[in-house]
Amino acid sequence: MKRTIEEVKKLLGLFSERKISLQWKMMLYLLSLLLSGLGVAVILLLAVGGFGGTEGKIIRLLEQQLYQSSEEAEEELEEYTGYALQMSKRLGKELDDFLEKKEISLSNLNNQMDLLREAQDILYTETNTTIRMGRSSGVFAALDATVNTTIPNAEYSRSGIYLRLINVSSNVVLNPETILFRGSPEIARAYGLELHNRWNMELDTEILPGWKEYRKNKEITQGDYIWSARMKLLDTWEDILVLVVPILSRNGEFYGVCGIELNHVHFKLEYPAKESPYGTMVSLIAPQEGANLYVNKGMTGNTEGTWLAETERLSIEKRKGYNLYHGKKKAYYGISKTLDMQMQGKENWVTAVLIPREECDRRIMRNRLYIMAGVGCFICFMYLLSIYLSRRFVRPIIKSFQDVQEGAEIENWHSEIKELEDLYRYIREKDKSISVRDLPPRIEELFEQFAENVKKLTKTEYMVFHYYMEGYEVAKIPELACVSMSTIKKHNGNIYRKLGISSNDELMMYIDLFRRCDYLEQLERNREK
Repeated sequence: MKRTIEEVKKLLGLFSERKISLQWKMMLYLLSLLLSGLGVAVILLLAVGGFGGTEGKIIRLLEQQLYQSSEEAEEELEEYTGYALQMSKRLGKELDDFLEKKEISLSNLNNQMDLLREAQDILYTETNTTIRMGRSSGVFAALDATVNTTIPNAEYSRSGIYLRLINVSSNVVLNPETILFRGSPEIARAYGLELHNRWNMELDTEILPGWKEYRKNKEITQGDYIWSARMKLLDTWEDILVLVVPILSRNGEFYGVCGIELNHVHFKLEYPAKESPYGTMVSLIAPQEGANLYVNKGMTGNTEGTWLAETERLSIEKRKGYNLYHGKKKAYYGISKTLDMQMQGKENWVTAVLIPREECDRRIMRNRLYIMAGVGCFICFMYLLSIYLSRRFVRPIIKSFQDVQEGAEIENWHSEIKELEDLYRYIREKDKSISVRDLPPRIEELFEQFAENVKKLTKTEYMVFHYYMEGYEVAKIPELACVSMSTIKKHNGNIYRKLGISSNDELMMYIDLFRRCDYLEQLERNREK
């Protein structure tokens, strides 16, 4: 910056040392104005985000995080789905072999504790393998049979195995410890498992998503599955998503279901809150219907620093390039992407990334204040520069007139404006009236152009111009013309534009030159033609 200022100073010094024409001085002045306008336009574009302002940076930041979160979420859910489908296929085959060996059907397992115990051995083997391979927080399998058909709600109580991790973690554990949440206590003793503090013998299928549909549907296939909305794990404080897959015989008979649980604690550990220059970002998966995002039905990553309530519903206001999500107490900027999975309900599930609006707006406003301060400084600088350039433009003209009035010697008199110097020398060399046709070509061209431009003035504009020719000052003209000062200023602007000049000083210079050349009367005659 300092180097640039020094180069500008050198350039101005070069201009001051050399005699350049009035035309070039005017071009320099206009060029300065154009560059100033260009600078202001660039800064304004920066302020409104035209060149990738703060809003654009926030959107790009959200897009990067959404890409990462959506890829991880889809990969994790697809991985769990693959493990569950494989488990379902193996269980179907092993149960076929078991029932054929016993020469019974699945319904014959009702009220048969010993047979159900043997069947649970099969279920345990597969669920234990899956929970260790998939690193999920829980794995289950339920048969369409119960140990006691006479107990209350026996139609919803089904024999099965439900294994859960003792400690949920985001780290990969080679040999995770498991606990028996549902199943026969003999299974726990046989495999050295602890019973969960909320243990029960059988699974409650009334709250198990997809059980009723799969049991009644005769057209289900081995590849069917469904992910539930967020639900409470029975008898616990924990929130989970549940993947449910039907277990079928080789003939398509419904044997039961198996599946995998996705624990909310696990999800929080997998998707921590991400810090950014504009606030903390939170990732989530949730169903979206219309203009509503149901956070209460989905899973949220770590919400620390975001004030996002996991039990609320957010209304969506679409913006250009992003969405504005309104909660009960807070609002959020965010974007979302459709989650390509089979989920429970009619809503479309999405992966979304949110960032608190309040913090973003604070950062945006601070950046805009910085930009506005820069704009203000820039405008002040250009204003002072304009004053400096204007004075350098006008001062030589005024000084030249003063020298002429004082009768400066031709040999010793110098002007920064070459045309004035030529004209002065010419005038001093003539003792009689000067004919415009005898002027130097450059001066003659200026006079002829000015005289032609005078013809472009309207009657009212020429009246104002004539007052200037008679030597009246601007302050006196409104009274003489019986109009307001604002009207005179308007006429002045039109006069300057049509005559190709930029100020009253330049106008008076031309009038004085025409007067010294005794050409004012000729100028009036040309106007009357």
